[in-house]
Amino acid sequence: MKKGKDHSEIDYWQSNTDLMSALALVLLLIIMLLILYLMQIPEDTLPDAESGDSYNVDNQLGDRTGEAYHYPEVEHESQDDRGGGDDGSENDGDGGGGSGTGIGTDPQYNYEYPLPTHGGEEWSKAAVYVTVIDKETGRAIRKDGITFELYEEQIKNQGGVLRFLNTYYPVKIEYRNYETTKEGVFYLPEKIEEGHYYFKQITELDGYDMADAVRFDVDDIYDWPDPYVVSIEISPSKNVIPIVLKDMDTHEPVPDGTFKVTAAEDIITADQSIRYGKEELADTIVSDEEGHGESKELYLGRYTVTQDGIPRYYASIPMGMDAEVKKRDGNTPAALEFTCEKTKIRLTLADELYTNIKLEGAEFVLDCPQHPERSKTGVTDQNGELIFTDLEKNTVYRLIQNRIPDGYKSHGEPIELFVSEEGRIQDEAEASLALTNYMARVTVDVRDRLLKKPVSNTNLALYDEGGQLIRTWTTSGSAEMFENLPAGRYSVVLNGNKNKRYEYVFAEDKALQEFSVMVWTAGNLIGIVIGCGLLLLGIVGVLTVWKRKSSRRREVREGTGREQ
Repeated sequence: MKKGKDHSEIDYWQSNTDLMSALALVLLLIIMLLILYLMQIPEDTLPDAESGDSYNVDNQLGDRTGEAYHYPEVEHESQDDRGGGDDGSENDGDGGGGSGTGIGTDPQYNYEYPLPTHGGEEWSKAAVYVTVIDKETGRAIRKDGITFELYEEQIKNQGGVLRFLNTYYPVKIEYRNYETTKEGVFYLPEKIEEGHYYFKQITELDGYDMADAVRFDVDDIYDWPDPYVVSIEISPSKNVIPIVLKDMDTHEPVPDGTFKVTAAEDIITADQSIRYGKEELADTIVSDEEGHGESKELYLGRYTVTQDGIPRYYASIPMGMDAEVKKRDGNTPAALEFTCEKTKIRLTLADELYTNIKLEGAEFVLDCPQHPERSKTGVTDQNGELIFTDLEKNTVYRLIQNRIPDGYKSHGEPIELFVSEEGRIQDEAEASLALTNYMARVTVDVRDRLLKKPVSNTNLALYDEGGQLIRTWTTSGSAEMFENLPAGRYSVVLNGNKNKRYEYVFAEDKALQEFSVMVWTAGNLIGIVIGCGLLLLGIVGVLTVWKRKSSRRREVREGTGREQ
């Protein structure tokens, strides 16, 4: 074919040649860029088949040799759901492990781990995944910062050598210990060879004891999607609550006291298990012959210790005590000291009139009608005091005075007392009774009839009903007292005038009777005269005033009449 006016031939292959040249140049440019990229990769970041060919999945890792290693924090289900112990994992002292957990492959876990390597000796090693669980419940302990070291044993159970592991991207980092994430788990940063190993805990978790060496054996191949699982079991810390029970008065030990220990709050361990709910009974303590008792080992937390069983003859202890169970520090916790008081009936016997006079030698019987063998007898001491103890609970007693001191008399009413099941009498551990006996007494004095005041310097004589003289005396302004007079009729003679007697009947049913001889005195007469004179003057004055007023009214009336 010709083209244009010059009829030259058209070249159809020219455009195709230009296109192929352009593609070749683009391909050559890509190849050159790839070569330049490969030349920029440092040699020490390439996988090292001899050291395990591990890859880092956490761009947040530090750059210091020896720092704790852990992987990114992710959300996944609990250890129970993962099957950390029932799906083949072990932790019996000789090793733990297993496979088939699906960690890293099941979308519900969404957990990252070191990438699997390709070929070479790496396939003869094991990827290891570690989880921390409560030894008692088997539940996961979701706490970060629990750090462990890895040791390798040449001979099983003969001690090991600290094992260092590495990551290699973007720079090589050596790890000497390994730290849990907030989920309480971690991967070893690279696969480890077959052999005997154990983990050693180096940081403590609040509320838990340090774990013993956790041994495990690697004897098979495990890759990252299906790692060898080691469950590290740690035990919750526990401690005891000691108590001591003493007698309040003697400070002697008291056996057979029973105390209940209840939780003052929800007692929760780090695996989120509620060990005791608030106010739940945790244990019971019984005091021994030395008064000492101790609870079983309890989880850390706050508790309340209250009396549950009351020792015989003792009253209840109304108030409990708070106790906080803390982690063991090598010393025995301080004991809670309880003092209990024996149930008592304490009585004091005094003179009814002069209560400062205490009566010694009075005998009382504490009678128990329903159980005669429980009856007791006692005598008041020089202080007039008597104490009854060793009283049985749920028992009615009657207190009766059986012997009265010489010269005294008793009103004689029994007093009934009930000891409750708490060992208390009307809610008190001690019933205090202030009792009295009386001595029949009579006072004789002379008083003036007008002002009722005592009259001094008057001679008196007291005679009994048979006319027998008992006593003569001269009054001094105070009454004369007679004690223990027989009941009967008595007479008082004033100034020796036997023809004029003042008679008085004396009974023995009162602590004190009073008899006063009423007389007229010169003072009385003078007073009467003065009083009469004043009265007369008063009457005269009133009449005078009345007469004057009457005269004035009459004059006023008369003047008014004349004016009209």
